[in-house]
Amino acid sequence: MSMAVWVANGPERATRLVRPLVEDAVELKTLATGAFQEIRDFNWKVAYDEFEALFVTTIRLPSLVFEKLAERLDKFNEDLSRRADDTTPATSGSRPVINASQPQGAAIASAMP
Repeated sequence: MSMAVWVANGPERATRLVRPLVEDAVELKTLATGAFQEIRDFNWKVAYDEFEALFVTTIRLPSLVFEKLAERLDKFNEDLSRRADDTTPATSGSRPVINASQPQGAAIASAMP
């Protein structure tokens, strides 16, 4: 009832004040619809299978997990070394220089701004 009186006393003002709220509600509905669609289309079977394989591997062969981790770290280190070869020395601090001879953590830390 009070809302009807408020709108009746100033329809232009009510429209001006409520319009942004309605526009935001429509945008939120559109975003939520897209998010729900992505969740619906997500292949949960693949995620489940990957999680299950990781769990079984960890329980049965914990050393295999560390071997896979070591392989990924070696690949990362090779990639970092390759990037270091491609990086030119920075002039006036515009671009960080990655030194591949540093340990991985130090190389990553020196590359961050």
